[in-house]
Amino acid sequence: MIKRLSTRIVVYTTLLVLMIVIVFSMAAMFTIMSLKKYSVSNVEAVFKENADENLEKEVVSYAKILKGDMDAKEGVSYMFGKALEKRLIEGKLDTKQLEDIYREMSNVLDIKSIAVFDHKADIIVKYPSFERFDFLKSAIKKMITKPIYKKIVYYDFHINSDGSVSFSFVYLGRDNKKQPVYVAFDYNPYGFYSLVKTAQLYPYSQKYLWIINKEGILIYDPPTKEHPLITLVDHVDLTDPSNGKALAKIVKQDILKGKTGVARYVFRGVDKFVGYTYVEKYGWGLGLTLPTDIFYKPINDLSNNITQRTTYTLALFGLFSSFVVLVSIVVTFAVSKRIVVPINRTVEAIEAILNGDYSKRLPKVDIVELDELAEGVNKLVDYFYKTMRKMKEGKNE
Repeated sequence: MIKRLSTRIVVYTTLLVLMIVIVFSMAAMFTIMSLKKYSVSNVEAVFKENADENLEKEVVSYAKILKGDMDAKEGVSYMFGKALEKRLIEGKLDTKQLEDIYREMSNVLDIKSIAVFDHKADIIVKYPSFERFDFLKSAIKKMITKPIYKKIVYYDFHINSDGSVSFSFVYLGRDNKKQPVYVAFDYNPYGFYSLVKTAQLYPYSQKYLWIINKEGILIYDPPTKEHPLITLVDHVDLTDPSNGKALAKIVKQDILKGKTGVARYVFRGVDKFVGYTYVEKYGWGLGLTLPTDIFYKPINDLSNNITQRTTYTLALFGLFSSFVVLVSIVVTFAVSKRIVVPINRTVEAIEAILNGDYSKRLPKVDIVELDELAEGVNKLVDYFYKTMRKMKEGKNE
């Protein structure tokens, strides 16, 4: 049990200061953490909105570029198809002329082979001679059975009998007997793949563009840090839930239905954002993907920076609080001493009166209450002194 007044003043004042410091520290920490959460949430919302908008705009831009490239190939195929049709009508088409056109096209295009089919889907002439056209032959047989009102038809990426992948444009013409002929221009996909890879900021970067055909099979998915190169040969079906339920849903319900937007999915264990769109003319779905850890890195850096600065601030505040507590103890001790010393003097003066000593007087200390107490004690001492003096003088008479 604390009995001394000075000790009580020091202890109670120190406890009060400590409580104020603790409450203020907790309030400051809560305020800082709330501001941090608010700031990071706002930054995340704005950043995500901008990122979503940019992903969507960027994938739409790539779709236009790829479509433009394919349209250019279609135009070239139409031009040379028409030239070959003219040769057929004149009866002057042979392998040498086909080779010349092949070499001319090779200067600017990834042409794989050229073949001319008759109305029975039999090859009239082809170049190079060793190429096989099993896929195109079966495709042209199907064309023969139904009317086609286009002069040129596109055949999507397909796997050939030799295991290679290509895509084709077929020009529909007539020979000198007015019979249908089909001029097939088969293209290698390498230039197309290179164009797709330009979506990556640098080789094996985190952001990349992938393409699916109208069945949802990956035509091309460039190599990234998470997985290797995937092409049509690998037959990765993105509509298959085993490759990710969220991704399968996006592909089936959004991309292949011609929608454009932004979504989130997991593919092969990696969480990602994707901006997607659809190229109706060729039946392609395009996705521009960014892993979420890359997306959130600036936000996490901001959060860590705020946390670090908050820690430093709280540490400095802790030092300042310790200094405040120490100063408060010193100041309280000095104040308590200034209060307690006059009280002790008052006690000594009263004890002196009781012992018959009327010589002690209490000085002023510039504290109103204590000065009033000192004045009262001094008056009491004077009173006793005068009384005792009169009593002595009366006895002497």
